[in-house]
Amino acid sequence: MFKKIKILLSGILVILIALAIYLKFINKNKIEIPKITLSGKNIITIYQDQEYKEPGYKATDPNDGNITNQVKIKGQVQNGKIGTYELIYTVTNSKDETAEAHRFVKIIQRKEITYKDEYGNIDNQSRGWWSNNKSDGKRPSGGADINELKKYNAFFMGPDEKVLYLTFDEGGLETYVKEIVDVLDKNNVKATFFLCRKFIEENAELIKQMAETGHTIANHTSHHLNMPSLATRENFDKYLQEIKDVEQTYYEITGKNMEKIYRDPRGEWSFRDLQIMKDLGYRTYFYSADYLDYKEDVTKEKALNELTKRVHNGAIYLMHPKNKGNYLALDTFINNMKKQGYRFDLVKNIK
Repeated sequence: MFKKIKILLSGILVILIALAIYLKFINKNKIEIPKITLSGKNIITIYQDQEYKEPGYKATDPNDGNITNQVKIKGQVQNGKIGTYELIYTVTNSKDETAEAHRFVKIIQRKEITYKDEYGNIDNQSRGWWSNNKSDGKRPSGGADINELKKYNAFFMGPDEKVLYLTFDEGGLETYVKEIVDVLDKNNVKATFFLCRKFIEENAELIKQMAETGHTIANHTSHHLNMPSLATRENFDKYLQEIKDVEQTYYEITGKNMEKIYRDPRGEWSFRDLQIMKDLGYRTYFYSADYLDYKEDVTKEKALNELTKRVHNGAIYLMHPKNKGNYLALDTFINNMKKQGYRFDLVKNIK
């Protein structure tokens, strides 16, 4: 009996040794070829009036290291001409081994709209957004009925669930946006930043970082004007330009089209304004939790107290990143809310 077991074990040992030798041989003779990694998407869609911007690429090889400077691109995007263009990226290492990657660029016609006669029948009274948040944990009402707003793809509150939405309105070039983003990333929380063209233009690297880490960069117009005043036949081109200029600046920096997320400057809006933005493919977001945080001398304690007492299910928070108190209170606020069972989400996910 023991003899049979001994023979069996010896046989297993021989098999294991043979397998180890085989694997060593395979690994030694494994063909290692270079690799090309494309930045951005493999399929990119841009509008006819936009110029294609190469998002970038990287080529590496197990033996040669970084060989990005040896990448060759075959194909060309004809800016301004509608169609689909294929770009083929190739690279060859010192052993004459080649890698290949493909990207497709689609150029489409922008959905242009003209001032419609029916816009004249839609109320264009400029209103200031408000929320009667009574700091009692209950879901508040706002400047318009929540169901009426949905007809215009507009929202001021999320579902009646333990979910919170953090949004930031730029409020000028001197802000704590970078520090706020660091706090958010540390806590794995994504937020929506409503920004104007100048801020996006002057903070290109930060904008790219924010987009890459999953935050939403949203349209807050080019010059922070009263948009209902431009929602007229006479000023319609200027209205459209306020939106397009932000889209174009974002695209030039990131190589990506801006998400169709919008908030009116200073909370000044009209029903006609909402309809125009809907026709442009946008969703408009107001807010249900805010406080007078415009002053730069608001303390951490004051900000934390104001943010905490306004919490309710589905709350969309409006904060201004120029306020240092908001930045200093944010980490504590996020962690306190998580302990109470709340989660954080992006407003674009509101249905």
